[in-house]
Amino acid sequence: MKNNNTELLMEQIDQMKSTINDLNKKLTESESLKSNFISNIMNEFYNPFSAILSMSEIIIDLKPEDLAKAPELAKTIHREASQLDFHLQNIFAAATIEAGLAEIEVSEVNINSIIESIFAKASVDIGKKALRVVTNIHKEEPILFKTDRMKLSLILSNLINNSIKYSPDGGEIKTLVSQDENGLQILISDEGPGIPKKNIKEVFDRFTRIDTTINSVKGGYGLGLSVVKSYLDLLNSTIDIDVENGSKIELKLPISSEGLMADVDDDGLFTDEETF
Repeated sequence: MKNNNTELLMEQIDQMKSTINDLNKKLTESESLKSNFISNIMNEFYNPFSAILSMSEIIIDLKPEDLAKAPELAKTIHREASQLDFHLQNIFAAATIEAGLAEIEVSEVNINSIIESIFAKASVDIGKKALRVVTNIHKEEPILFKTDRMKLSLILSNLINNSIKYSPDGGEIKTLVSQDENGLQILISDEGPGIPKKNIKEVFDRFTRIDTTINSVKGGYGLGLSVVKSYLDLLNSTIDIDVENGSKIELKLPISSEGLMADVDDDGLFTDEETF
């Protein structure tokens, strides 16, 4: 009996040692990830700031005969400022989530306008890569849904910007929206490298960046997708990822008791595609 108790105690001690070692390993990895995050975010901020300052100085020094150049320079400043705004939104969102202060503010949202605005802000990057953007939304038929506009906008901004960033030149990005009695569904697909199945859960961890995936070495700082997951949890929504051919991400937002659904096709399918 004594031997049995001793063996049981030794097993428990071994398990505790293993747990402590795992915690130490995760702590070390966490500190390393945070250090990398600081380095990455400094680059993400430094480059746009430098461009804005440089373009601003050029505009200030323009001679009267060169004023025709100002609009193009202003477009560059606007693009870089938009990038900064996007990064800051993610950082502020992550800080609010970490502090447990994230709250839901529900209002009637025009889904069309959110998606159109995101693609409009990314028009320069889309043009540089000659991407084809396909959607089934129509300006004259707004899709209305009650949700948190700011949170849904940031969720879609992160996912669509990732699709643009990692799509091959000349590739196609689809953003399809549908509604049924259960709520709102948004499908975002591209022809990029996707995410290895083994990393699908890990990719949503804060500060994580995985090579050859939508958190790859092409930029970013491993924060956006963690914000996406946290906001979706707040909205009681889900995200499904299919990486068989390219990347397909489907969001499902349930309708609440206060939700408002626009008229949709009887079958609720993604139809009537339009190309931007």
